[in-house]
Amino acid sequence: PEATAETRRDRFRATRMPAVVWKWSTLAAMLFVVVVQSSFVMTFRIIEFPAEAFSAGYRFGAAPLWAAWLSIIMASLVAGICEEIGFRGYMQVPLEKRYGPTISLVIVSMVFVVSHLNQAWAPPIVFHIFVISVMLGVLAYASGSLIPGIIGHTVMDIPSFAYWWTDVAGTFDKRPVAETGVDVHFAVWALIFLGSVALFSWAARKTLATRQGA
Repeated sequence: PEATAETRRDRFRATRMPAVVWKWSTLAAMLFVVVVQSSFVMTFRIIEFPAEAFSAGYRFGAAPLWAAWLSIIMASLVAGICEEIGFRGYMQVPLEKRYGPTISLVIVSMVFVVSHLNQAWAPPIVFHIFVISVMLGVLAYASGSLIPGIIGHTVMDIPSFAYWWTDVAGTFDKRPVAETGVDVHFAVWALIFLGSVALFSWAARKTLATRQGA
């Protein structure tokens, strides 16, 4: 309806991003994916990977591989689009205007965690869910748009659904370091995680700076 068009534009953060903002925000979105996926690897080298909980409700059975991948991509798109519009758009935008970015990020991320607690895989990664929401909220605030977050969220979910949630892309069979000791696999992924966190922070700051200077 025309009467709510302005509200929809506002909540969707429907602003045009200059090319330089696109560049830095897309880089930040891809680094976000690396942070999340490497954090999963690190977590499940510290605690045992709860494979049964993670695969609950996500089995494809005898479905052909192409159908499984189509389902994974569609589920990832739906989650990326709907959750970013709902949480980082309709919820975070008015909270930002009233309380500022920091408080809005905390409130939205707490609600984001609660909304995922019904999932069997949620308990081992509650902190991850909170941080994921904060990072996506930072990306939305820095870029002034939901598009980079939608891209990052969708790309993050594709390997999550294909690898962690199901075995379509393989299985995680590494044991905790308490059993194996610190090995090359753990050291390499620790470096990837720490490096991607630092680079995401840098790219997010560059996104905000270029948008403000545009």
